[in-house]
Amino acid sequence: MDLSNPEETPMKAFSLLAAALLAAGCASQDVQVAQAPVTCKVAPITTASATDTSAKKPVSSIRQREAEMDLSATQYRMQQLNRNGLFNNNVEDALRNCDNALK
Repeated sequence: MDLSNPEETPMKAFSLLAAALLAAGCASQDVQVAQAPVTCKVAPITTASATDTSAKKPVSSIRQREAEMDLSATQYRMQQLNRNGLFNNNVEDALRNCDNALK
C-alpha cells in the first residue's frame, strides 16, 4: 500500500475489506458431505446362517438387539477394549454403527 498517493489508499482498503467479507461468507456456508447409509452388521448366528450363505433371511429387530447385547457382553469385546481401546476396534465399530442406524 503506497501511502504517498491518498486516492489509492481508500480503494485498496475497500478491496481488502471486500476480499475479507467474501472469504468470511464462503466459510460460513453449510457444506453437506455425502455419507453412506449406516447399517448394523451385527446379526444373530444360527447353524442355517453359518452354513447357507446364499439365503439371507431378514432378522427381527428384537433378535438384532439381542445379538448386539450378546456381543457387547462377551469376553472377546473386553479383551479388545483392553488391547485397542475404543478406536481401531472392529467390535466397537460394529456396535457403534448399530447405535447410529437406530437414530
